[in-house]
Amino acid sequence: MVTPARERDAFLDALRGFALFGILVVNLEAFADPFYSVSHSGEPLDDLGRAIITFFCSGKFYTIFATLFGLGLAWQAARLRAMGLDPQPVLRRRLRWLLGAGAVHGIVLFSGDILGTYAVLGLFALRYLERPYLLRTALAYYAFGVALLAGLSFWFGARGLSPDAAIYASGSFAEVSRVRLWDWLWNTGWSIVLGFEIVGLMLFGFYLFEHWQRFSAVTLRRGILLGLVLGIPVNAYDIWAGPHYLEPLRGLGGLAFAVVYAGLIRLYWDRLRWLHPLQYAGRMPLTNYLLQSLVMSTVFYGYGLGLYGQVSPLLFPLIAVGFVALQVLLSRWWLERFHQGPLERLWRKYTYAGLQSNAEAGSR
Repeated sequence: MVTPARERDAFLDALRGFALFGILVVNLEAFADPFYSVSHSGEPLDDLGRAIITFFCSGKFYTIFATLFGLGLAWQAARLRAMGLDPQPVLRRRLRWLLGAGAVHGIVLFSGDILGTYAVLGLFALRYLERPYLLRTALAYYAFGVALLAGLSFWFGARGLSPDAAIYASGSFAEVSRVRLWDWLWNTGWSIVLGFEIVGLMLFGFYLFEHWQRFSAVTLRRGILLGLVLGIPVNAYDIWAGPHYLEPLRGLGGLAFAVVYAGLIRLYWDRLRWLHPLQYAGRMPLTNYLLQSLVMSTVFYGYGLGLYGQVSPLLFPLIAVGFVALQVLLSRWWLERFHQGPLERLWRKYTYAGLQSNAEAGSR
């Protein structure tokens, strides 16, 4: 039997595992060639693949993941308070470790890393953890972030081919890593500066910590219906808008469908038993996220199998289904033997190392 993790919720873990699948679908575009849709524009099957990813995936799964990240911080804060500890310094230490892990990940594996962004924006969001009017504040940050990104997408316009594509396609590990360093600094810097949307999602996660279990079936159905009414036309518009640096309304369409996905899984959780195994991957999100980057960078970049620019976007969802299914099996096998994933264990050990040292010093 798998060792149960205390105070965990199977639905939230499965939803996190589901988000890992969707994030991989979107990240595959970056691994396999983010400008594939530009260089292969007009090819029907490739355009169909890009349209499917834009409509069903782009902006949807990082919305779920960022919200769950905020909910997780609120849960950890409550747990620390119950232990008689001040949660702020512990959570700041935890996020600093995540920032370091994100830097290593961004330079060595994947310049599209989100860990560093989550760490910095999480440190900012912590100031609101125990403040009132969380929902209003979350909506304000989110609305401003969506409006800002929409405006910038029109400003930047359509994207062209990257001069670094040839390095990713055929460069050595050292050459690719040099490019990754600058790409990671650029991507993370802009994500932090323009991170109002993600801060809003984290604050919404703070709010949901106290409220998500109170949502009735009627409320969930209304949310799903509203998400469909808003999300279908907005996501269809993003397809029509074509390959931009940022899809103009990606955030709004992402939120709408994220509500639909999470609402449907919550509403029909008891019937969707085929999704339940995702909870094993969702209990090891850091390990599985980095494992995805390790494998996909090796498969696509020039220092590995060199498939960069050779795989159609139409195949990305199928690749993600197969790989996440493998991760579910590996995660279950691991959790049958250990309480946490290997990187989650290191993260926890670093987070509480200072507390343990202080406690030992105080007992002398």
